[in-house]
Parts: sequence; structure tokens; C-alpha cells
Amino acid sequence: PDSRSRRASHRPSGSGATLAAMTTAAMAAMARWSSMKGGVLRWSRVGPGASSALAAPLRRRRHRDASRTTTPHATTLTEEAAAAGATLRLLREVTAETEVKRSRFVARAAPVTSPEEAMDFVRRRGDPDASHNCFAYRIGHEYRFSDDGEPGGTAGRPMLSALEGSGFDGVCLLVTRYYGGTQLGAGGLVRAYGGAASSALEDAPGEVAFPTVTCTAIAPDASHVDAVYRCLARFDAVKEDEEYSDDGSVYVELSVERSRTDELGATLADLTQGKVAFRVLDD
Repeated sequence: PDSRSRRASHRPSGSGATLAAMTTAAMAAMARWSSMKGGVLRWSRVGPGASSALAAPLRRRRHRDASRTTTPHATTLTEEAAAAGATLRLLREVTAETEVKRSRFVARAAPVTSPEEAMDFVRRRGDPDASHNCFAYRIGHEYRFSDDGEPGGTAGRPMLSALEGSGFDGVCLLVTRYYGGTQLGAGGLVRAYGGAASSALEDAPGEVAFPTVTCTAIAPDASHVDAVYRCLARFDAVKEDEEYSDDGSVYVELSVERSRTDELGATLADLTQGKVAFRVLDD
């Protein structure tokens, strides 16, 4: 016999079964480790000696962590940005549901630009079969809230407080309650409606929006318009209007963040040797 056969002939009895069992266990461990690296725990049947429990795929439960991977677009308003007058703009409608003593509270928040749009949202998304449809909205300096039959000050006001505390502007909140048979009391209602509103906005996707002002740039002729457009791109300004006069001058109306007007004006003056007149209209 060859060398492999000679080595095999000296193995103790039963070593083949032992080796097979060890191999099966090692392969099962590798399969478990490999699948866990991908974030999903999957057990696979390995070899004829594997347990039947390994054949069933199982999903590892997902848990929240500090990175909030479930809402990658969520953002917050820093103290510095808030001091500069910035607010958060909601990017899309969001929903959250909570339960308090068998009463369900379904909170919805949507971006709105006018009181009419806010009330349209309330009418469309409210449930006429629910116990209450309470709402609150804030759009700049305009706001409104409703308790919709709940005791005064226990629903709409805490919802508005939650909205104001979140930093969002231009948002309408609607909380629909399905009564569960247990009275919550005034304090319980305040916590329930305020908590439901906060839950909807907690991880809502948003972007920081700084206050803007309207400005004008008047160029003596068309040769300086390119400098104006370069400044628009550099300072993230938006052209609102443009007019060419009979005398050859060009009038450009633009909107830009209030905090960037001084630098924009100085840059424009430098690029055109002061020939373009820049003015802030509504600061």
C-alpha cells in the first residue's frame, strides 16, 4: 500500500466518524459566523449529522443604535444654526403610532406652505370614524391648533409645543385617536397627544433652511451679467427675475440666505470694480 494507505491503517477505530462530526461542527460554525457578518442570521443544514433546527432561516432582531440607521436622512438643528434664524424643513410626510391604555394615537406630519394646504391635509388624512382628529400647524409666524372635542388645551396645544420644540417649520401635525375604553384624564391626554406628535417628528427626514431675503443687482450693461451669475452659483442664490432695459442696463432680482448678503455684495463689487449696484430689499 502507498503512504496514504499506510497512515490510514494506523488510525484508531472510529476516527472516521469522529473526524466527520468535527468537520460538520466546524462548517456549521463557519456558516453561522459568515451569515452574522452580513447582518442577517441564517442557519443552514450542513452534512447529514446537522440538527434539524439549523435548517430553518431565522432573522436577527434589529435594534436602534446611536446612528439611527432606520432614518438615514434625519437631521437636527444646531444651536448655531438656530441662532442664525434657521429652521428645519420636513422633506416628506411621516407617520407614527403609539398606544396609551388601549387608545391608539396615529400621528401624521406633512410639509405645508399655507394654512389652506394645512387644512386640506387635515381633511384628507383625518378619519371620520375615529374618536378625535386633532391638529396643529405652524408656518412662519402663522399657527393654529384644534382639540376636536377633547378637553380644552389637552391635545392641540401640546401638539403645537412638540412641533415648536422640534425646530420644524412649515409643518402640519394631525393626531387621530381611537378610543380604547379608558379615560386618560387631562394630564394623560396632554402627554399622549404631545408624545404622539413628538414620535412622528423624532426621526423625520429634514433639511436645514436658513432665512432668505430678496436682493437686486443692477448691471450697467450686459458685459457684467456673467459676474452676477457667478455670484449666484457661488452663494447658492436663486434668480427670481431678470429685465433688460432700453438703456442697456440689466436688472436681476435674486433671493439668498440673509447671513450671506454682505459677502455676496462684497464679492460682486470686487468682480465688477463696483460697477454693479447691489441692494438688499427686505432685510
